[in-house]
Amino acid sequence: MLIRFRVQNFLSFKEEVEFSMVAGKVQQHPEQVLRSAGRPGVDLLRTALIYGANASGKSNLVKAIDFAREMVVEGVRAKAAIPRKPFKLDAVRSAEPSRFEFEIQQNGKLYAYGFALDSKRVHEEWLHEIRPASEKILFHRVTSVDEVNTITFDVKASKKERDLFDLVALGTPPNRLFLRESTERNIKHFSDVYEWFEKALVIIYPTSFHSLAPIGSGSAGKFSDSLVEYLQRFSTGICGYALQPVGEPAGELPKELLAALEKNLEDGHGSSVVRPDGQRYFAKKEAEQLKIYKLLLRHRDETCGSDILFEMDEESDGTLRLLDLIPMLYPGEGRNSVVIIDELDRSLHPSLSYEFISTFLQADNQKQLIVTTHEANLLDLDLVRRDEVWFVEKDSRGSSSVYSLEEFSPRYDKDVRKGYMLGRFGAIPFITQPNSVLG
Repeated sequence: MLIRFRVQNFLSFKEEVEFSMVAGKVQQHPEQVLRSAGRPGVDLLRTALIYGANASGKSNLVKAIDFAREMVVEGVRAKAAIPRKPFKLDAVRSAEPSRFEFEIQQNGKLYAYGFALDSKRVHEEWLHEIRPASEKILFHRVTSVDEVNTITFDVKASKKERDLFDLVALGTPPNRLFLRESTERNIKHFSDVYEWFEKALVIIYPTSFHSLAPIGSGSAGKFSDSLVEYLQRFSTGICGYALQPVGEPAGELPKELLAALEKNLEDGHGSSVVRPDGQRYFAKKEAEQLKIYKLLLRHRDETCGSDILFEMDEESDGTLRLLDLIPMLYPGEGRNSVVIIDELDRSLHPSLSYEFISTFLQADNQKQLIVTTHEANLLDLDLVRRDEVWFVEKDSRGSSSVYSLEEFSPRYDKDVRKGYMLGRFGAIPFITQPNSVLG
């Protein structure tokens, strides 16, 4: 689970901003809070809606999280430039390192992990375990100008393990993160944090596709039934699906997607990939042979006499978007995941956006959903809590700030949408009159 995220000197964030999923003092909708079962622990929100004008920095917040995730999970080649994007409108700040920090809850423990870097090296990297009355520094790394790593550790480890720590620390390139290097070298002490970035954190952009569960294998059969139920509920005209065997996979799938299908194959559960045009493929083993299937969606013809199968390029953009989003609604899919959706309302009718959020909040699942949106109809306190609504606004110097609806007076509780549209909370576009532009 995500507790907090902080970023400074990246894209439009000049000063440090903080985005928090910690539940506030709001009394409404208590069921929308993930309650801590013990110590250490913190009560967390299940969802957050992020609003702002175009170019305010909403998507930049998502990109900042995604950049940090990519640095942890993928990294860069040794000696390659780090593709960070500092705040460009201040030459002094641009020359300074960019900073990222996450507070997370993973496997019953709380961690603070962060790093500061420029295009050449990771200046600093740290991992703390947050305890009820203190923080324990698990490791702290500093990379000097001459690219010498100094890493200190405070974990229970044998002498052999500590020798390995020192060896990996010495061998970590200045442009890569020690968290990633330690995981690659089979050091288990920090694997919880790495796995949060690799498996729990999911980011979906307006033009990206999200793989579904491997339909038709193992427990995923229940998910496939739920998929059809949701598609019917959202008035797509779809009444079922079919899995069409692929005779010559190499003719339909690029080599990298074929390799991904085989690499991610799990016994009894299969795997799935999405082709760049949105076509979904599923793989499973049958009699020790890899079988690949294409997903087709079933529509009932107007006479109701038969069902017609559609390929993905015959479906609407809205249906394809729903295929990306519906897995978040299923309790068994991605438990304890943190799903971030940039521009939720892209290709969706306002009523569908509302219904999607409502369905997620009513579902019995242990997930967090964070979305950026322009859809003002979601600003309904019968749907969401005040502390679940966030705004991003850019000032006259091009610097973005992030703040919560909870910071404002409660007198707008009865009509938050109207207050937002009137500009009472900021984060809306200021439209310049044509004559003032043209002089």
